[in-house]
Amino acid sequence: MLTLIWIFLAANILCVLGTNLVHVPCDDKIVEKLSRLAVTYINEDRQTGYKFALNRITNVQAYQQGLAGKVYYLDLDVLETKCHVLSPKSWKKCAIRPFMETQISGNCNTTVLHTPEGFSYLHSYDCTLVPDPPEKLRLTCPDCPVLLPVDSHEAIATARTSLLKYNIQSTLPVSLTVNTITRASHQSSPVSASFVEYTVQECSPAAFPEVQCGPGHGGTAPVGFCVGEVLGPAHGQQDVKVSCEIFHPQVVTPTQQEEKSTTLSKTPTTHNIPHISEPTFQDVGAETPRLVEPVYQAIPAGRAPDAALPASSSESTESAESSEELSGSVRAVKPPLNFRYAARRQRRQIPTSTTPPARSPVFLSVFPSVPSPFRSCPGISRYTTV
Repeated sequence: MLTLIWIFLAANILCVLGTNLVHVPCDDKIVEKLSRLAVTYINEDRQTGYKFALNRITNVQAYQQGLAGKVYYLDLDVLETKCHVLSPKSWKKCAIRPFMETQISGNCNTTVLHTPEGFSYLHSYDCTLVPDPPEKLRLTCPDCPVLLPVDSHEAIATARTSLLKYNIQSTLPVSLTVNTITRASHQSSPVSASFVEYTVQECSPAAFPEVQCGPGHGGTAPVGFCVGEVLGPAHGQQDVKVSCEIFHPQVVTPTQQEEKSTTLSKTPTTHNIPHISEPTFQDVGAETPRLVEPVYQAIPAGRAPDAALPASSSESTESAESSEELSGSVRAVKPPLNFRYAARRQRRQIPTSTTPPARSPVFLSVFPSVPSPFRSCPGISRYTTV
Protein backbone atom coordinates (compact mmCIF):
# COMPACT_ATOMS: atom_id res chain seq x y z
CA MET A 1 0.00 0.00 0.00
CA LEU A 2 2.85 2.38 0.84
CA THR A 3 4.45 1.61 -2.52
CA LEU A 4 1.26 2.60 -4.35
CA ILE A 5 1.16 5.90 -2.46
CA TRP A 6 4.75 6.72 -3.44
CA ILE A 7 4.02 5.81 -7.06
CA PHE A 8 0.99 8.11 -7.08
CA LEU A 9 2.98 11.00 -5.56
CA ALA A 10 5.83 10.50 -8.00
CA ALA A 11 3.44 10.46 -10.98
CA ASN A 12 1.77 13.60 -9.68
CA ILE A 13 5.10 15.42 -9.34
CA LEU A 14 6.22 14.36 -12.81
CA CYS A 15 2.88 15.54 -14.22
CA VAL A 16 3.36 18.93 -12.57
CA LEU A 17 6.92 19.31 -13.85
CA GLY A 18 5.93 18.25 -17.35
CA THR A 19 3.12 20.79 -17.69
CA ASN A 20 4.87 23.85 -16.21
CA LEU A 21 2.42 24.15 -13.33
CA VAL A 22 3.23 26.98 -10.93
CA HIS A 23 1.86 27.60 -7.45
CA VAL A 24 -0.07 30.79 -6.77
CA PRO A 25 -0.54 32.41 -3.33
CA CYS A 26 -3.91 31.66 -1.77
CA ASP A 27 -4.46 35.34 -0.93
CA ASP A 28 -4.09 36.48 -4.55
CA LYS A 29 -6.98 38.76 -5.52
CA ILE A 30 -7.65 36.98 -8.80
CA VAL A 31 -7.63 33.62 -7.03
CA GLU A 32 -10.08 34.83 -4.39
CA LYS A 33 -12.52 36.10 -7.03
CA LEU A 34 -12.23 32.93 -9.09
CA SER A 35 -12.83 30.81 -5.99
CA ARG A 36 -16.03 32.67 -5.07
CA LEU A 37 -17.28 32.48 -8.65
CA ALA A 38 -16.45 28.77 -8.81
CA VAL A 39 -18.55 28.05 -5.71
CA THR A 40 -21.37 30.12 -7.20
CA TYR A 41 -21.47 28.08 -10.39
CA ILE A 42 -21.03 24.78 -8.57
CA ASN A 43 -24.19 25.59 -6.61
CA GLU A 44 -26.02 26.52 -9.82
CA ASP A 45 -25.01 23.28 -11.49
CA ARG A 46 -26.20 21.00 -8.68
CA GLN A 47 -29.84 19.88 -8.49
CA THR A 48 -30.06 18.15 -5.10
CA GLY A 49 -28.84 18.83 -1.59
CA TYR A 50 -27.79 22.10 -0.01
CA LYS A 51 -25.68 24.99 -1.22
CA PHE A 52 -22.00 25.09 -0.40
CA ALA A 53 -20.21 28.08 1.09
CA LEU A 54 -16.53 28.81 0.56
CA ASN A 55 -14.64 28.43 3.83
CA ARG A 56 -11.02 28.80 2.71
CA ILE A 57 -8.63 28.32 -0.21
CA THR A 58 -6.30 25.41 0.51
CA ASN A 59 -4.08 25.21 -2.55
CA VAL A 60 -3.80 26.88 -5.97
CA GLN A 61 -1.81 25.87 -9.05
CA ALA A 62 -1.91 27.53 -12.46
CA TYR A 63 -0.95 26.38 -15.94
CA GLN A 64 -0.15 29.21 -18.39
CA GLN A 65 -0.99 28.22 -21.97
CA GLY A 66 -0.27 31.31 -24.03
CA LEU A 67 -3.17 32.56 -26.15
CA ALA A 68 -5.44 29.82 -24.82
CA GLY A 69 -5.38 31.45 -21.38
CA LYS A 70 -4.48 30.17 -17.95
CA VAL A 71 -5.96 27.11 -16.23
CA TYR A 72 -6.34 27.34 -12.44
CA TYR A 73 -6.58 24.26 -10.23
CA LEU A 74 -8.29 25.38 -7.02
CA ASP A 75 -8.48 23.20 -3.92
CA LEU A 76 -11.33 24.75 -1.91
CA ASP A 77 -12.66 23.93 1.55
CA VAL A 78 -16.44 24.25 1.66
CA LEU A 79 -19.19 23.99 4.28
CA GLU A 80 -22.82 23.00 3.86
CA THR A 81 -25.38 25.78 4.34
CA LYS A 82 -29.07 25.64 5.26
CA CYS A 83 -30.19 26.81 1.79
CA HIS A 84 -31.44 24.27 -0.72
CA VAL A 85 -29.67 24.33 -4.08
CA LEU A 86 -32.91 25.39 -5.82
CA SER A 87 -33.30 28.44 -3.60
CA PRO A 88 -32.71 31.76 -5.42
CA LYS A 89 -30.78 33.06 -2.41
CA SER A 90 -27.03 33.50 -2.86
CA TRP A 91 -24.76 31.20 -0.85
CA LYS A 92 -23.16 34.30 0.68
CA LYS A 93 -26.46 35.09 2.42
CA CYS A 94 -27.10 31.52 3.58
CA ALA A 95 -26.50 30.49 7.19
CA ILE A 96 -23.83 27.87 7.83
CA ARG A 97 -25.16 24.75 9.52
CA PRO A 98 -23.83 24.79 13.11
CA PHE A 99 -22.10 21.85 14.74
CA MET A 100 -25.17 21.28 16.99
CA GLU A 101 -27.03 20.13 13.85
CA THR A 102 -24.19 17.85 12.65
CA GLN A 103 -22.05 20.04 10.46
CA ILE A 104 -21.09 18.78 7.01
CA SER A 105 -17.79 19.89 5.48
CA GLY A 106 -15.34 18.87 2.78
CA ASN A 107 -13.40 20.10 -0.22
CA CYS A 108 -13.95 20.78 -3.92
CA ASN A 109 -11.24 20.21 -6.54
CA THR A 110 -12.14 22.85 -9.10
CA THR A 111 -10.70 23.56 -12.55
CA VAL A 112 -11.23 27.06 -13.97
CA LEU A 113 -10.12 28.47 -17.33
CA HIS A 114 -9.22 32.18 -17.41
CA THR A 115 -8.88 33.57 -20.96
CA PRO A 116 -6.80 36.59 -22.06
CA GLU A 117 -10.07 38.42 -22.83
CA GLY A 118 -10.91 38.37 -19.12
CA PHE A 119 -13.54 35.61 -19.15
CA SER A 120 -13.47 32.67 -16.76
CA TYR A 121 -15.07 29.26 -17.33
CA LEU A 122 -15.82 26.58 -14.77
CA HIS A 123 -14.49 23.50 -16.55
CA SER A 124 -14.96 20.78 -13.90
CA TYR A 125 -15.35 20.17 -10.18
CA ASP A 126 -15.27 17.24 -7.77
CA CYS A 127 -16.66 17.82 -4.28
CA THR A 128 -16.47 15.43 -1.33
CA LEU A 129 -18.26 16.31 1.91
CA VAL A 130 -18.78 14.21 5.03
CA PRO A 131 -20.82 14.86 8.20
CA ASP A 132 -19.25 15.09 11.63
CA PRO A 133 -19.18 11.70 13.38
CA PRO A 134 -22.08 11.24 15.84
CA GLU A 135 -19.61 10.15 18.53
CA LYS A 136 -17.83 13.48 18.24
CA LEU A 137 -21.15 15.34 18.51
CA ARG A 138 -22.15 13.34 21.60
CA LEU A 139 -18.92 14.27 23.34
CA THR A 140 -19.41 17.96 22.63
CA CYS A 141 -23.20 18.17 22.99
CA PRO A 142 -24.93 15.12 24.56
CA ASP A 143 -28.44 16.57 24.10
CA CYS A 144 -28.04 17.67 20.47
CA PRO A 145 -30.18 15.91 17.84
CA VAL A 146 -28.58 13.13 15.79
CA LEU A 147 -29.26 12.42 12.14
CA LEU A 148 -31.95 9.96 11.06
CA PRO A 149 -32.32 8.12 7.75
CA VAL A 150 -34.46 10.29 5.46
CA ASP A 151 -36.62 7.26 4.61
CA SER A 152 -37.31 6.33 8.24
CA HIS A 153 -40.89 6.18 9.56
CA GLU A 154 -40.22 9.01 12.02
CA ALA A 155 -38.88 11.31 9.29
CA ILE A 156 -41.84 10.65 6.98
CA ALA A 157 -44.38 11.13 9.77
CA THR A 158 -42.78 14.40 10.90
CA ALA A 159 -42.76 15.76 7.34
CA ARG A 160 -46.43 14.88 6.78
CA THR A 161 -47.53 16.27 10.14
CA SER A 162 -45.75 19.59 9.67
CA LEU A 163 -46.88 20.03 6.05
CA LEU A 164 -50.48 19.21 6.99
CA LYS A 165 -50.42 22.17 9.39
CA TYR A 166 -48.95 24.37 6.69
CA ASN A 167 -51.66 23.43 4.18
CA ILE A 168 -54.41 24.11 6.72
CA GLN A 169 -53.13 27.58 7.56
CA SER A 170 -51.86 28.48 4.09
CA THR A 171 -53.49 31.13 1.92
CA LEU A 172 -51.80 29.84 -1.24
CA PRO A 173 -54.16 28.89 -4.09
CA VAL A 174 -52.85 25.29 -4.10
CA SER A 175 -51.92 22.69 -1.51
CA LEU A 176 -48.45 21.19 -1.24
CA THR A 177 -47.18 17.65 -0.87
CA VAL A 178 -43.81 16.27 0.19
CA ASN A 179 -41.42 15.85 -2.73
CA THR A 180 -38.13 14.70 -1.17
CA ILE A 181 -36.97 14.60 2.43
CA THR A 182 -33.46 16.02 2.44
CA ARG A 183 -32.57 15.88 6.14
CA ALA A 184 -34.02 14.44 9.37
CA SER A 185 -32.85 14.34 12.98
CA HIS A 186 -34.19 13.44 16.44
CA GLN A 187 -33.43 14.25 20.06
CA SER A 188 -34.67 12.51 23.21
CA SER A 189 -33.80 15.04 25.92
CA PRO A 190 -34.63 17.43 27.47
CA VAL A 191 -37.81 16.90 25.42
CA SER A 192 -38.58 14.48 22.62
CA ALA A 193 -38.38 16.30 19.29
CA SER A 194 -38.09 15.46 15.61
CA PHE A 195 -36.73 17.80 12.95
CA VAL A 196 -37.10 17.44 9.21
CA GLU A 197 -36.31 19.38 6.04
CA TYR A 198 -37.91 18.59 2.68
CA THR A 199 -38.82 19.93 -0.73
CA VAL A 200 -42.48 20.28 -1.72
CA GLN A 201 -44.50 20.29 -4.93
CA GLU A 202 -48.03 21.17 -5.92
CA CYS A 203 -50.94 18.81 -5.27
CA SER A 204 -53.63 17.74 -7.67
CA PRO A 205 -56.68 20.05 -7.20
CA ALA A 206 -58.89 17.52 -5.41
CA ALA A 207 -56.30 16.24 -2.95
CA PHE A 208 -56.87 16.98 0.75
CA PRO A 209 -55.81 16.21 3.42
CA GLU A 210 -52.10 16.22 2.65
CA VAL A 211 -51.66 12.54 3.52
CA GLN A 212 -53.81 11.64 0.50
CA CYS A 213 -52.41 14.39 -1.68
CA GLY A 214 -51.16 13.38 -5.11
CA PRO A 215 -48.43 15.25 -7.02
CA GLY A 216 -49.72 17.79 -9.52
CA HIS A 217 -48.28 18.79 -12.91
CA GLY A 218 -46.60 15.43 -13.28
CA GLY A 219 -44.68 15.81 -10.03
CA THR A 220 -41.46 16.65 -11.86
CA ALA A 221 -40.08 19.71 -10.10
CA PRO A 222 -40.21 20.94 -6.49
CA VAL A 223 -41.66 24.40 -5.97
CA GLY A 224 -40.47 25.10 -2.43
CA PHE A 225 -38.52 24.03 0.62
CA CYS A 226 -39.93 23.51 4.13
CA VAL A 227 -38.45 23.10 7.59
CA GLY A 228 -40.64 21.43 10.20
CA GLU A 229 -40.35 20.20 13.76
CA VAL A 230 -42.63 18.22 16.05
CA LEU A 231 -42.12 18.59 19.80
CA GLY A 232 -43.59 16.07 22.25
CA PRO A 233 -44.20 12.32 22.38
CA ALA A 234 -45.83 10.51 19.48
CA HIS A 235 -48.94 9.59 21.53
CA GLY A 236 -49.42 12.84 23.42
CA GLN A 237 -49.79 16.58 23.05
CA GLN A 238 -47.50 17.77 20.25
CA ASP A 239 -46.34 21.23 19.25
CA VAL A 240 -45.86 21.52 15.47
CA LYS A 241 -43.86 24.29 13.80
CA VAL A 242 -43.26 24.72 10.09
CA SER A 243 -42.00 27.36 7.67
CA CYS A 244 -41.72 27.15 3.89
CA GLU A 245 -39.89 29.05 1.18
CA ILE A 246 -41.46 29.09 -2.28
CA PHE A 247 -38.66 29.21 -4.85
CA HIS A 248 -40.47 31.04 -7.66
CA PRO A 249 -43.90 32.40 -6.61
CA GLN A 250 -46.59 32.70 -9.26
CA VAL A 251 -47.35 36.09 -10.77
CA VAL A 252 -50.36 37.52 -8.94
CA THR A 253 -52.58 40.34 -10.24
CA PRO A 254 -53.36 43.31 -7.95
CA THR A 255 -56.94 42.06 -7.51
CA GLN A 256 -55.78 38.61 -6.45
CA GLN A 257 -53.20 40.15 -4.16
CA GLU A 258 -55.94 41.96 -2.25
CA GLU A 259 -58.03 38.81 -1.91
CA LYS A 260 -55.27 36.41 -0.86
CA SER A 261 -52.23 36.88 1.34
CA THR A 262 -48.95 35.61 -0.02
CA THR A 263 -47.31 35.09 3.39
CA LEU A 264 -45.11 32.01 3.15
CA SER A 265 -43.93 31.60 6.75
CA LYS A 266 -46.29 29.89 9.21
CA THR A 267 -44.11 30.14 12.30
CA PRO A 268 -44.32 32.92 14.89
CA THR A 269 -40.84 34.04 13.84
CA THR A 270 -40.45 36.27 10.82
CA HIS A 271 -39.07 34.77 7.62
CA ASN A 272 -37.17 37.10 5.36
CA ILE A 273 -38.35 36.82 1.76
CA PRO A 274 -36.10 38.44 -0.86
CA HIS A 275 -37.74 41.23 -2.79
CA ILE A 276 -37.97 40.49 -6.50
CA SER A 277 -38.75 43.44 -8.73
CA GLU A 278 -41.27 42.75 -11.49
CA PRO A 279 -39.82 43.02 -15.02
CA THR A 280 -41.50 45.20 -17.61
CA PHE A 281 -43.23 43.30 -20.43
CA GLN A 282 -44.70 44.51 -23.66
CA ASP A 283 -48.44 44.37 -24.09
CA VAL A 284 -48.93 41.01 -25.80
CA GLY A 285 -52.20 40.00 -24.20
CA ALA A 286 -53.07 38.08 -21.08
CA GLU A 287 -50.66 35.34 -20.05
CA THR A 288 -51.25 32.39 -17.79
CA PRO A 289 -49.28 32.63 -14.53
CA ARG A 290 -46.51 30.06 -14.41
CA LEU A 291 -43.50 29.16 -12.32
CA VAL A 292 -40.27 30.80 -13.34
CA GLU A 293 -37.69 28.43 -14.75
CA PRO A 294 -34.31 28.47 -12.95
CA VAL A 295 -31.40 29.84 -15.00
CA TYR A 296 -28.06 28.07 -15.03
CA GLN A 297 -26.15 30.11 -17.61
CA ALA A 298 -24.84 33.63 -17.11
CA ILE A 299 -23.69 36.28 -19.58
CA PRO A 300 -20.76 38.48 -18.52
CA ALA A 301 -21.65 41.98 -17.43
CA GLY A 302 -21.14 44.74 -19.95
CA ARG A 303 -21.45 42.46 -22.97
CA ALA A 304 -24.51 42.30 -25.19
CA PRO A 305 -25.99 38.77 -25.45
CA ASP A 306 -25.53 36.93 -28.71
CA ALA A 307 -28.55 36.04 -30.78
CA ALA A 308 -27.98 32.35 -30.15
CA LEU A 309 -28.16 32.75 -26.37
CA PRO A 310 -31.45 33.11 -24.47
CA ALA A 311 -32.30 36.68 -23.53
CA SER A 312 -33.18 35.66 -19.98
CA SER A 313 -29.78 34.15 -19.28
CA SER A 314 -28.48 37.46 -17.92
CA GLU A 315 -31.02 37.30 -15.09
CA SER A 316 -29.25 34.61 -13.05
CA THR A 317 -29.72 35.35 -9.38
CA GLU A 318 -26.37 33.93 -8.38
CA SER A 319 -24.60 36.01 -11.03
CA ALA A 320 -26.37 39.13 -9.82
CA GLU A 321 -25.07 38.48 -6.32
CA SER A 322 -21.53 38.36 -7.75
CA SER A 323 -21.74 41.69 -9.56
CA GLU A 324 -19.04 43.19 -7.39
CA GLU A 325 -16.70 40.40 -8.51
CA LEU A 326 -17.45 40.89 -12.18
CA SER A 327 -16.57 44.59 -12.05
CA GLY A 328 -12.85 43.80 -11.77
CA SER A 329 -10.51 41.99 -14.11
CA VAL A 330 -12.32 38.66 -13.68
CA ARG A 331 -15.55 37.87 -15.51
CA ALA A 332 -17.17 34.45 -15.46
CA VAL A 333 -19.53 32.57 -17.73
CA LYS A 334 -21.32 29.36 -16.75
CA PRO A 335 -20.74 26.94 -19.64
CA PRO A 336 -23.46 24.56 -20.85
CA LEU A 337 -23.46 20.97 -19.64
CA ASN A 338 -21.80 19.74 -22.88
CA PHE A 339 -19.02 22.33 -22.58
CA ARG A 340 -16.11 21.85 -24.96
CA TYR A 341 -13.88 24.90 -25.20
CA ALA A 342 -13.44 26.31 -28.70
CA ALA A 343 -12.11 29.67 -29.78
CA ARG A 344 -14.76 32.15 -30.99
CA ARG A 345 -15.21 31.96 -34.77
CA GLN A 346 -13.67 34.99 -36.46
CA ARG A 347 -15.08 36.68 -39.56
CA ARG A 348 -13.19 35.89 -42.75
CA GLN A 349 -10.82 38.74 -43.57
CA ILE A 350 -7.36 39.40 -44.88
CA PRO A 351 -4.84 38.71 -42.14
CA THR A 352 -3.13 41.88 -41.01
CA SER A 353 -0.69 40.29 -38.55
CA THR A 354 1.35 37.15 -38.13
CA THR A 355 -0.13 36.36 -34.71
CA PRO A 356 -0.88 32.62 -34.51
CA PRO A 357 -4.51 31.62 -33.83
CA ALA A 358 -5.61 30.77 -30.29
CA ARG A 359 -5.31 27.08 -29.48
CA SER A 360 -7.50 24.98 -27.23
CA PRO A 361 -6.37 24.73 -23.60
CA VAL A 362 -5.13 21.48 -22.10
CA PHE A 363 -6.66 20.16 -18.88
CA LEU A 364 -4.95 17.60 -16.68
CA SER A 365 -6.72 14.27 -16.25
CA VAL A 366 -5.46 14.02 -12.64
CA PHE A 367 -6.03 16.94 -10.29
CA PRO A 368 -2.60 18.15 -9.01
CA SER A 369 -2.10 17.90 -5.27
CA VAL A 370 1.49 19.06 -4.68
CA PRO A 371 1.65 21.10 -1.42
CA SER A 372 2.05 24.83 -1.84
CA PRO A 373 5.32 26.50 -0.80
CA PHE A 374 3.52 29.76 0.08
CA ARG A 375 2.75 30.62 3.68
CA SER A 376 -0.62 32.00 2.60
CA CYS A 377 -1.76 28.44 1.80
CA PRO A 378 -3.99 27.19 3.23
CA GLY A 379 -5.82 30.49 3.48
CA ILE A 380 -7.71 32.00 6.39
CA SER A 381 -11.03 30.34 7.24
CA ARG A 382 -14.10 32.48 6.69
CA TYR A 383 -16.14 30.66 9.32
CA THR A 384 -15.40 29.41 12.83
CA THR A 385 -16.02 25.67 13.15
CA VAL A 386 -15.76 23.21 16.02
